[in-house]
Amino acid sequence: MDDEEDVSAPSFLHKPTLRQEDDGNRLVFECQMTSHPRPEVSWFRGDVQLHDDHRTAIRVVEIEPRKYHVSLELNDVIESDGGLYKVFAKNREGQVDSSINLNFSQFAAVLA
Repeated sequence: MDDEEDVSAPSFLHKPTLRQEDDGNRLVFECQMTSHPRPEVSWFRGDVQLHDDHRTAIRVVEIEPRKYHVSLELNDVIESDGGLYKVFAKNREGQVDSSINLNFSQFAAVLA
């Protein structure tokens, strides 16, 4: 199979979900997608693009050929982290995006 002929735009296998770690101090948004070539991934909270820093980690891990686990990890979570999060993935064949809302009422018991 020729890699140049077997290219594909990013496509979600599982759209973003949210899980808690570290007693609610860490939240992880994660999804799975297929793509060839490897996708370029960006995360946004509202209109603000997120970047790796002391509180935020963005990962794109190839778990099988052309299959990727994509995650955004938020550490030391505070209430102002709430809002609409969007993941964009693109390659030369196309792009895809999906959103998930972080609503702290669902985590109130853990974060209190």
